Amino acid sequence: MPFVERNSSGKIIAARLTRSESAPEWVAPSDPGLAALTGKRMPEDTRASLEYTDQGLIRVLEDLIDTLLAKDVIRFTDLPLPAQNRLLQRRSLRSSLNGNADLLDDDGGLL
Repeated sequence: MPFVERNSSGKIIAARLTRSESAPEWVAPSDPGLAALTGKRMPEDTRASLEYTDQGLIRVLEDLIDTLLAKDVIRFTDLPLPAQNRLLQRRSLRSSLNGNADLLDDDGGLL
């Protein structure tokens, strides 16, 4: 990020990870207009900016790995053992966060 889309008055109304027809302009992550859109101000320091975006990128990478696995492009066992362990740990943590969703059975009643 951020490639931005502006309205007719020049205000940033959307931000995207990739350039598109509607969002052709790249702005600095610390741009005040972007901060106004997101409600968050990106740190000025490059290192801090990278750390700020790490959490979102980690989720993107997890989703990418899941997609590659689902399409049989790679096998889970192709990944190094430490990567396998990290992914399993994160899946377990996410599963425990979503555990309340499993309290309903198929007909909508409580188990």
